Amino acid sequence: MAEDHNVRVVLIDDHDLLRRGIKTMLESESDIEVVGEADDGTRALALVEETVPDVVIIDVVMPNKDGIEATREIKDAFPKVGVVVLSGHDEQQFVFDALKAGASGYLLKSAELDEVVTTVKAVAQGEGKLDPSLAFQVLSEFQSYQSQDVSDVYQPLTPREREILKLMSEGLPNKTIASRLQISERTVTTHVANIYSKLHVNNRVSAIQEAMRRRILSFNPSQP
Repeated sequence: MAEDHNVRVVLIDDHDLLRRGIKTMLESESDIEVVGEADDGTRALALVEETVPDVVIIDVVMPNKDGIEATREIKDAFPKVGVVVLSGHDEQQFVFDALKAGASGYLLKSAELDEVVTTVKAVAQGEGKLDPSLAFQVLSEFQSYQSQDVSDVYQPLTPREREILKLMSEGLPNKTIASRLQISERTVTTHVANIYSKLHVNNRVSAIQEAMRRRILSFNPSQP
C-alpha cells in the first residue's frame, strides 16, 4: 500500500506515556511518519478522515469507545487503512474480535519495538501479522472449531449469561431477572458486567445489538 511514500501512522491509546514512546520509536524510522494521535476511540474515525493514514495503531480497552468498535468503524469507512491492535490483553477472544472487526495485526504491549515497526510496515503493504506468542494459540483455537459453524467461535458467553442476555433483550430489569431465575440481584449484576466485558460494550442496547450481530441472540418479532 505504501510503496513510494512514508508510512503514515495514527496512534490511538489512552496511556500518554506509552503513546509518546511508540511515537518516538516510530519516528526514528526514516520511512514512518506519525500524522495523528488520540487518547480515545471516539476520535478514531474523525482522525483517520483528517489525516489519511496508511496504518492505525490502536489499543483495545479505552474509555468511552473501545478499540474493537473503533476498528470496525474505521474499516467500514476506510477499508484500505490497515489497523494494528496493540494491547496488553492476550485473551483469545480479544484477538478474535479484533480480527473479525478488520484488524490486520495484533501485538502485545510486551512486544519488542522492532516487532512493532516490522508489523506496521507489513500491514501498510497489505499483509497481516500476529504477535508470535498468540499465533499458535489462535490457529489451534480455530482448528478446534473446524467442524462447527464459524459464528460459534465468536460466542464467548456462558449458558447462564446467554439466558440473562435474552431476558435483558425482553426489557426486564435486573431485579425481575433475578426473581425469574431465582438468583440474587447482585449475581445478575455480576453476570451483566461480565456480558458487557466479553462483548466489549458498556450498556444494554449495545450488548443486545452486538449479541444479535454475532448471532448469540436472534430477533423474533413475536416476542413481547
